[in-house]
Amino acid sequence: MTPNDLLDVFRSEMNDEAEPRLWSDEEFYLYLDDAQKMFCRRTDNIGDASTPEVVQLNITPNDEWYPTHKRIWKFREASRTDTGRDVPILNREDMPQQNMRFDGRTGPLQAIVIGMEPHRVRVWPVPNESVTVELLVFRMPLADVNDGTSDDELEVDAHHHLHLLHWVKHRAYSKQDAEAFDKTKAAEFEQRFNAYCAQAQTEQRRARHKTRVVAYGGL
Repeated sequence: MTPNDLLDVFRSEMNDEAEPRLWSDEEFYLYLDDAQKMFCRRTDNIGDASTPEVVQLNITPNDEWYPTHKRIWKFREASRTDTGRDVPILNREDMPQQNMRFDGRTGPLQAIVIGMEPHRVRVWPVPNESVTVELLVFRMPLADVNDGTSDDELEVDAHHHLHLLHWVKHRAYSKQDAEAFDKTKAAEFEQRFNAYCAQAQTEQRRARHKTRVVAYGGL
């Protein structure tokens, strides 16, 4: 569904079709944008392994720091494109137990260190090679919800779209306005959204992992 489709559903379900409306179109698009992003934060919904501007790091000699796409939410894996070998992704706190330290040592890429600065990673050791690394990540939607001037669909899967309205309604009933504000309904729709996110996360984790076949040995 497009944001415009969801706006029509919202107006109908909230009985907000007559003028003057309690919630403007601009407020709805703001709430829907927040709902899609909140859904991704709660469920790790959008996995990405193929969008070049998101998943590729071009490592060059003597450069330790690399910017990462601002829509990346979590790093999952990394691998070299020349050999296919995995590159460990570490937190800074993991380095001592791996006997790693930023001491100016140079050599082939051995690890990517995250969490030191927002939207940047540091590699170890100081690289003495040029290599492209491909990341596997969870990310936010690449585009914000538009203002209704196009028919672009949301990036999260279509079967989640109507459930995003739970968060939209939570935001709508939280509006500091004498006619719109309803603390009880805001809490109710927040709870519905949270429950749906928990269900969706469980389903997505199950879908991402192949069912293992258990083999039993003979007597």
